Order: sequence, then structure tokens, then C-alpha cells
Amino acid sequence: MPYPSPNGGGLICGLPSYQRLDSLGVQANGDICVATLLTGRISVILPDGALVREVTMPDHHATNICFGGDDLRTAYITQSTLGLLIEMPWPEPGVQLNYEI
Repeated sequence: MPYPSPNGGGLICGLPSYQRLDSLGVQANGDICVATLLTGRISVILPDGALVREVTMPDHHATNICFGGDDLRTAYITQSTLGLLIEMPWPEPGVQLNYEI
């Protein structure tokens, strides 16, 4: 059950220690992949709020993740401090974005 917010919505997950959350992508299975600032990780969170995995990036400011490739199993992740866009295989397919270029 999400914790209520005075502004609507609710908190579904709190991560240990001081961290900042940036952009996110969603896997096809419903898990949420959040770019986590200061720790330089992609935090994978179940819809019920359980933290299931953290993938460490080369930069402590991972700022965004999205999925692409023919099978949506390629993660594209921005690294803010280093000014890089990296790609890496991802174990689960992502959700296809609702637009085309």
C-alpha cells in the first residue's frame, strides 16, 4: 500500500541512505527501473515497492534509462558527470514507448 502524499500519489519505495531518483523506464513485466543519483545505479523496483536489484553504472550520476533494440533488451543509460550515453544488454525487455520517430 503506498504511503499517502498531501499532493496526491504516494510513496511506494524508499531506498536506503541518501539517494536521489531521476528518470525511469518500465520493464515489460511491470518492474520499474530508476536512475539513482549519487550511488550511480539503476534500481529495479517491483510495483509493490520491493527493491529487487541494483545495477552499478560507471558514473555516480546515472540520470535516465530507456529500452530499445529489436527485442527491447538493450538499455540506453545517460551518465551525467561523464557526459556519456551507454548501451548495455538488459535481462528483461522494456516497454515500448508510445511513439515512433
